[in-house]
This record gives sequence, C-alpha cells and structure tokens, in this order.
Amino acid sequence: MKEKLVFWSLVVALAVSCLLTFVKLGAADVTPWLILVSLVVLVLSRWQKGRGKCESFLVWDDDYSVGIEAMDRDHQRLLNLINNLKAAMLCNTGEAFERRNLDELVDYTRTHLAKEEQLLQEHGYPDYEGHKAQHDQMISYVESYVRKYEQEGRKVLPEIADYLTLWLTDHINVTDKKYTAFLNAKGIH
Repeated sequence: MKEKLVFWSLVVALAVSCLLTFVKLGAADVTPWLILVSLVVLVLSRWQKGRGKCESFLVWDDDYSVGIEAMDRDHQRLLNLINNLKAAMLCNTGEAFERRNLDELVDYTRTHLAKEEQLLQEHGYPDYEGHKAQHDQMISYVESYVRKYEQEGRKVLPEIADYLTLWLTDHINVTDKKYTAFLNAKGIH
C-alpha cells in the first residue's frame, strides 16, 4: 500500500511540475516535454509491470477439452495447480507455501497420469505404450526439476512452471486429443 501511495504521489508531482513548467516556459522549451515524457514512461512501466504477471496465468478454454469429462476435470485442476505455483513464485510467499504447492502439483500430476493410463489400458487404446512413454518422460523431467528446486531454491520455479505449462497444454492439445474419438466410440464421454 505504501509503495502505491509513493508511486501515485510521484505521478501527481510530475504532472503538476509538467503543467507549471509549460505555463512558465511555454511549449517551445524542451524542459516541460522532458517532464511529460518521464511521466508517461513512469505510468506505462507501472502498467506493464502489473500486466505481465497476470497474463502468465492459465485459463481453461473449451479448446483444451478432450471430450471426456473426467479427464477435462483433471486437466482443469492441473491448470489451477500450475497457477497456484505461479502465484507462489510471483508473490514470494515463502518456501513452505512454495513447497506445498509444488508437492501438490507433482502428486496430482502423477495421480492424473495414472488414471489416464488406466483408462487407456482398460479400453485397449492402440497407442497406449507411446502415450505412457510420454508420461514417464514428463515425470522424469519433473523429478529432476524438484531435485533442482531442492538444491537451488525458488529461482528455478519459473523453469518448473514454464515447463509444466508448455508440456501440459501441448500434451492435452496434441497427444490427449488423439484418444478422444477412440474412447468416445467406446461410450466414454
């Protein structure tokens, strides 16, 4: 709150200075224009700073749907867990909170992948082995990231969040959607 007050006090001071300088020196002088440019840069940088943080969060979109309600619910939960990790990272919530979110994300990822594999295996999905191999590789990468987090701390959280975001969205949109028609034909929705 104090930072916000200081920021807006500075904006008001620059705006008043700019106005008074224009009145005193006129538009032909470079000084009021420099103050105006400084004011604009200050406001835009603050706007951009706050804007970038929230844009990195994932929002469920129906394009992510694989046409199987249970898998879609799991995928939505995974997106939310990734967002929780990103929030912990951006807000510097402390190691205990970060660790709890990271552990929950890793645990639920394992749970979801096992459930998906069981569904595919039970119904004889023809590319089960290839699909499972992608899951196994992802879990291996996640485990290496967790070890890296344990060694290096919070500075690796952006790497983890970026990897999980890209992997999950790509896996849903490419690999998981391949089983949709197969499972829907077997009455799974």
